[in-house]
Amino acid sequence: MSASDEVYCRLDKRNRIVGVGGAWDRFALANDGGAVTAARVLGTDFLSHVSGEATRSLLDRVLRGARRSSAPVVLPFRCDSPECERHMEMTVQAEPASGILLAYRVLRVVPLPVPLRFVGSGLPRGRMLFRCSTCNRLLRDGRWHEPSSVDVPATPIAVSYGVCHDCRDTVERLLPAA
Repeated sequence: MSASDEVYCRLDKRNRIVGVGGAWDRFALANDGGAVTAARVLGTDFLSHVSGEATRSLLDRVLRGARRSSAPVVLPFRCDSPECERHMEMTVQAEPASGILLAYRVLRVVPLPVPLRFVGSGLPRGRMLFRCSTCNRLLRDGRWHEPSSVDVPATPIAVSYGVCHDCRDTVERLLPAA
């Protein structure tokens, strides 16, 4: 996905995916996402595709906040590939009948010095690292670090997804008042 590509997702009032567009399938297929192509996600619960309870909970709060506001909510995040950091933003906009439009776009791409591959399971929980779903930093020794700066075992790296305090605070600041 390049800076010129955008990906769109439309949700109904129950957060079911009712439409996708832009470079959706191209992005999915280029990132081992055959399970999330348009044909496979239409009609499914959007939040069922989100890893980590803390991430699902925060994203649900974002969707509810956007439905209460006429202004779009724009959130920064990272969606890295094994070879590069992808700095992106997600715009969450309420639509008629309590729907939601999610638009994703790349802001910049930065090559990683060493490719990193992550998996969401495969090791006992005690052997996994925590990874922030928003900034992609890894929790190691009680601190959040850029993945490229953490001495990790050979890839793929088993991770459990959550949201770091910095990202949670940023999202909370950007949401409309309740």
